[in-house]
Amino acid sequence: MSNVLKIFALLILAAGGYFAWYAAYAPNPNDQIGVAITRWMPAPIREWGCGKLNERFPNQAPTECSPAAQSTSI
Repeated sequence: MSNVLKIFALLILAAGGYFAWYAAYAPNPNDQIGVAITRWMPAPIREWGCGKLNERFPNQAPTECSPAAQSTSI
């Protein structure tokens, strides 16, 4: 495997790991990095993350987890 593919795979794993931490354990639902990663997640993963955030922060979920934002994807 070339070094470029290894770096790309590492970046994907890091972003996924950060997103999982953000959705399940972050103390702030509006964490800038977590919100940015949420925008790029595929719909099923974004729905899981937004569900966790809405469960943990019922009145503070980020804009990316609003029904309008979830009906569209990048």
